[in-house]
Amino acid sequence: MNANPIKNGAASTRSNTFYGAVSCLFICVTIAFIAHLAFSPHSGPARRLWLPVVVDTNGDQTTIVGESRQLEFWTPSIKTRDYLHKVGGKIDETDKWQIITNDDAVVQFGHWLRSNSFVLGYRRTEVWGQGRTGFKPGWWWTLNVLTNYPVGELGRTYEAFWKSHRMVFVEVIENRGSE
Repeated sequence: MNANPIKNGAASTRSNTFYGAVSCLFICVTIAFIAHLAFSPHSGPARRLWLPVVVDTNGDQTTIVGESRQLEFWTPSIKTRDYLHKVGGKIDETDKWQIITNDDAVVQFGHWLRSNSFVLGYRRTEVWGQGRTGFKPGWWWTLNVLTNYPVGELGRTYEAFWKSHRMVFVEVIENRGSE
């Protein structure tokens, strides 16, 4: 009678070992597949994120720009000054560049941006937001540019116009690849 329990125990051990090996193999194959997807070069062209088109009154569509990008960023508005952080009742010297008395500076900045031949156009929207500074209003710009307009050029233009001497947060949306 003692011989049977040993045989059953050995069979159970072999069964557990087999299922353990299959489980381990399945996990390894899954990890290898995920690594393959993550690190292997993709053979197809990149998809476009957006496509600028002109739609005629008869419904015909024309692509106006092949490869371009959108640069999105913030500038002050006339309302910004009322929400700047104050120390001892005074606005900090490093924030005074955000004080504008009318929209002339904003309009002039738009003209300055458009003076660059690589800038196709822009739109701006009044927004409220918070980044590294306090919650405040301003303008959110979407600048449409050709791909040979470097983001650093926008940074230099921004600093030269606004005299901010601070880093500029810019969101870059690429329009490259195939449809």
